[in-house]
Amino acid sequence: MQALRNLRSPSLIAAFILSFAIFFFRFVYPPVNILSWDVFGYYLYLPAQFIYHDLSLNNLDWVKLLVDKYQTTGTLYQLYPIEGHWVIKESIGLAVLNFPAFLLAHFYAGISGFATDGFSIPYQYAFAISGLIYAAIGIFVLRKILLEYFSETTSLILMLLIVGGTNHFQLTAFDGMLSHNYIFTIYTGIVWFTIQYHKKPTAYKASMLGLMMGLAVLCRPSEMVCILIPLFWGVYNLESLKNKWFLIRDHWFHIILLALFMFVGGFPQMLYWKEVTGNWIYYTYQNPGEGLDLWSPHTMDFLFSYRKGWFLYTPLMVLAFVGFIQLFRKHRAAFWPILIYSILNLWIISSWTAWWYGGGSYSQRAMLPSYVLMALPLGYLIESLRNKGNWVKGITISIFSLILLLNIFQTWQWAHGIIDRTRMTREYYWAIFGQTKADPKLQELLLVDQLGEAKVPENSTKYKHRELVLLDYENAGDYKPSQLSDTAFSGHHAFRLDPATAFAGAFEKPFRELTGKDHAWFRISVRVFPVSPLSEAPASLVASFEHERQPYKYKADPIEKLNAEIKTGEWNLVSFDFLTPDVRSVEDTIKIYFWFKGSSYILIDDFRVEMWEPN
Repeated sequence: MQALRNLRSPSLIAAFILSFAIFFFRFVYPPVNILSWDVFGYYLYLPAQFIYHDLSLNNLDWVKLLVDKYQTTGTLYQLYPIEGHWVIKESIGLAVLNFPAFLLAHFYAGISGFATDGFSIPYQYAFAISGLIYAAIGIFVLRKILLEYFSETTSLILMLLIVGGTNHFQLTAFDGMLSHNYIFTIYTGIVWFTIQYHKKPTAYKASMLGLMMGLAVLCRPSEMVCILIPLFWGVYNLESLKNKWFLIRDHWFHIILLALFMFVGGFPQMLYWKEVTGNWIYYTYQNPGEGLDLWSPHTMDFLFSYRKGWFLYTPLMVLAFVGFIQLFRKHRAAFWPILIYSILNLWIISSWTAWWYGGGSYSQRAMLPSYVLMALPLGYLIESLRNKGNWVKGITISIFSLILLLNIFQTWQWAHGIIDRTRMTREYYWAIFGQTKADPKLQELLLVDQLGEAKVPENSTKYKHRELVLLDYENAGDYKPSQLSDTAFSGHHAFRLDPATAFAGAFEKPFRELTGKDHAWFRISVRVFPVSPLSEAPASLVASFEHERQPYKYKADPIEKLNAEIKTGEWNLVSFDFLTPDVRSVEDTIKIYFWFKGSSYILIDDFRVEMWEPN
């Protein structure tokens, strides 16, 4: 009879419908080439170990062949060089969670004639289905959590809002292979076992709680913040703090089990690092262009920016934060752990310098796991509003319905490229608001494409131009006599570069001294006079944008590439344009110089650096 009643449960029916909807949309937009970009790094462990037997990536030939064949990534940013081989930057967690799907795909590919290379169609579909299964598990466990505190009706509403009213929909139905989908499900396990352990402590619950936390950290090291959930659960005053201490003291063996299983959950990453780097702990995110700057968080942009502001693209979470008032009143034992977790988690996630987290998601994907916890304040807000008068109920239903419809529609816009994945602006957002297609002319309203290599906007009214430096080498007192030549393009002197003087025209400035805007264009030009064929006198123009003296955008073009008609024994003009990358810190520097790499010598004159900055 109980099973029959469960089958008629509205929230259970909703869980099935929501899971089916995610499956449906996943295959309306087929999982073609989903093992790409960031997912390529998360997944590469499995084919490296079990197909190519090269976990240390001593030979990248097979990796490059796969990249060329399947177009999995533009560059191998997922790898970091170390002592003659390579280490995978992304964590191993998704590879561990998807190992059964990999085995099934590999077996099926072998008996059905597909390529057993780790990336053919069976692997793509197996991993898509695996991601969907994890998503469905997360929905059903979320339902169990909600029913601990709310009625069937409120739980149903919350499930609909969390899945359909946030970027959960996009991250499961359209891109379920990113780590956040899996971590969401893991967080449902963390919260569920936290609740159950505090109701009745057992060794099993402590072990499972530890394992869930270990797996969360295995997927993303920043999820270490999840420790705060069980640590502060039930603590809201001095008496409850004493009770927490008694719980830990009286069940010390459970704490040991929790720590042990958390270690077991995270151990595969340490094992990999030890195997590949020789160290149990190794920091792989060594790209100077991005990193965790905890003392310079981008919280306001993270929350409100049109580029990818969380509150702008997921307004439901604004109401969830309002719900903390009701959470404090109704369930203070959960208030402090959720609030402390939310604040610290937001601080950490918004401290990542690339705070928009790339183009693989709608809204702020890193916040998806937190929705498991944010459902509680949102639920108490909904229950308080359900007890109000009819006009309040009417307004509430209207607001939540609009949020739901807006999220679904904007997710559709994102999937069809109407909402740009990384370059949104206020002007463009409102120009395409509610539109089912975007006029190509609106592209000029987007942020500049800082990954592109277009020419400087010379005639644009949106930019102002100024010359930063012109070196004409006329002030002979600044140079050694051996460095100057009277064979000049203009004036009386040119500068001579030879093996003893390989660099010239050096320009170096912190970004903050050049502009207060988010980007700038540079044009570097110089007159060159080769005295011998370029095969004997190779030279390049160089621009480098650096964080703590490590470049994260570097351009060094040979002069013959910049001017295919260079003639020996004559003055020739060479130049290139350089667009700054997404700037990690305004203290980062741009360096511009001429580099001679030959055995003879070459003359240069009129070394010029110009800049275009937004008005």
